[in-house]
Amino acid sequence: MLRVLCFVLFSANLAASEVKSEIDKVLYGYTTRAESRAILEKLEQGIPYKNVLDDARVMTFKCWFSDVATPNGLITYKHFLKQASSIIQKSSVQVLKHEFIACKAAQEYIQGHYQAATTLLKPITKNSEHAKSPKELNVIATANIILNRIYLAQGRYEDAFHAAQKAYQLFEKSGNSYEQALALKEIADIHIALFNFDLAIEQLQRAATELTQFNEQEHYKVIDQLAFAYEKSGNRPKAIELYQSIKNDVRSYESDDGYAYVLIKLAELYTEQNQLNAAKSYLTAVDKLKIDSSWITVLLTMTQAQWHLKSNNLNAALTLFNKLQTEQNSWSVSFKERYFNFASLLAEVTNDSSLHIDAQQQLITIIKQKQKDIANNALISARLNFDLEQQKREITRLEQASALQKELLTVAEGKAFWQRLTLIIASVCLILFAIYSFKQARQKKHFEVLALKDELTGIANRRAIINLKRSVMQKNLHNKRVSSLISIDIDHFKAVNDQYGHDIGDELIISIVNSIVSTVRCSDMVGRVGGEEFLIVLENQTLENAKEIAGRIRHSIAEKQHTSLGINSTVSIGVIEITPHENAEQAAKRVDLNLYKAKQNGRNSVVF
Repeated sequence: MLRVLCFVLFSANLAASEVKSEIDKVLYGYTTRAESRAILEKLEQGIPYKNVLDDARVMTFKCWFSDVATPNGLITYKHFLKQASSIIQKSSVQVLKHEFIACKAAQEYIQGHYQAATTLLKPITKNSEHAKSPKELNVIATANIILNRIYLAQGRYEDAFHAAQKAYQLFEKSGNSYEQALALKEIADIHIALFNFDLAIEQLQRAATELTQFNEQEHYKVIDQLAFAYEKSGNRPKAIELYQSIKNDVRSYESDDGYAYVLIKLAELYTEQNQLNAAKSYLTAVDKLKIDSSWITVLLTMTQAQWHLKSNNLNAALTLFNKLQTEQNSWSVSFKERYFNFASLLAEVTNDSSLHIDAQQQLITIIKQKQKDIANNALISARLNFDLEQQKREITRLEQASALQKELLTVAEGKAFWQRLTLIIASVCLILFAIYSFKQARQKKHFEVLALKDELTGIANRRAIINLKRSVMQKNLHNKRVSSLISIDIDHFKAVNDQYGHDIGDELIISIVNSIVSTVRCSDMVGRVGGEEFLIVLENQTLENAKEIAGRIRHSIAEKQHTSLGINSTVSIGVIEITPHENAEQAAKRVDLNLYKAKQNGRNSVVF
């Protein structure tokens, strides 16, 4: 609250020339939602400004705060459009007009008017090749983000991916790191829709790292999505850890509905792990909140029903299940899948064969649709973690098992043993299919990681670190930022191998790598480029920072005893700041030259 008040007081005496800078604070991610609204209110009080351009800027900015999801909000928005359109036309600034159109398209998208939104956006997105200024690039990128959401809602995953990828590239080109990180979240949403949770997790982890320097709200929203991806991938403990980490932030910034969602997710995950007391504590906390959202209410009812079933309170579970039966027509596919999984479990406990068959048939339909979606969109993500042919075979087996159930139940009604045996066979098929898919995904991911890691130390191998160096240099060229390289070589390493053997030599390499990794930032990439030689890529770090890090590395290694024999070792270090127009090979030669000088200087030294 104090932070919001500071923004209000600071904004109270705005000069007209400061309008753009105040809006940029919001657009570049340095304010929370409440702080952004405080800035908008003060900007509105200054209208009309001496310069009509500032009036247009404020109106365009205000458009993004419109609420078209409620009847009253839509009426207010339509009235606002008439006033704002006139002011923006008077400004005669094309980029502001495009931004206003992009905002109108976003509001059409929220209302479900996808065709109208697409028509508004198409002329803007065509101008990407000719855009030069950061503002123009940002507006075109924003238009692509909205197109991506439209395509995703329509199930046009390939189009959505290309639009989100284009937005990411444009934000990168404009130097807008905040929106660039949010674009990663959009890309992750597509991979989640395609059931490629591992790749979605990678994108969301990158986004979360980037967003730590911006406002808290966007950061915890990404963590929320990351927790969901981990949950879908089967890693419930990690999902619980992440939901726990954002619980307090959500309570600070969101309504009771938002806070209830996190508590319900924790209750759901703990229930699935049979930690019923922990789940109960969160469900009790939810009871004290005022929930307005209908879908949050459905989510709560599902979770309570599952908790009661796990707690052997069958009557309560049945009561809630019957309540859910009347509401499922408006549900999303994920809600329906969860409902029918619950129905299947409930049928087993109550020995309701008809319910069990119906639930299984519904689940087969959902699985077949998933398989179809993956097959139609496999080109979007080269690392989809599903074996489509295996899935087809498993679906056929499930259908055969279901048909067999019907026949046995019709012919041998009343023979409970055969009924239960058939149900168990079908359930085992489902479980085996799930286990097989999970193992296949983990094995594929394992081999992908191995291809980029040094076998001995676990850090990046030569190919990975050199590719990263090239990538960072390319980004620096676009963003006009500087990065640095550190080259490290273990002194007298051959003598260690000769005196103690290669096993101790390997121990020494591992010990020194651990010292290096513990000294640098988590965002700095450390790689092994040769037997005893290492390269560190310090993205967005000046030479001064790199020198200080190199000094710490040299000191930590020299002061430590290494290997099981407790031997001493030192390193020689070369440091450079990458110049804007040199290529990767030229940078490598310069840093190696400094490393060579460090060796000539008697080793255990840093040369820059």
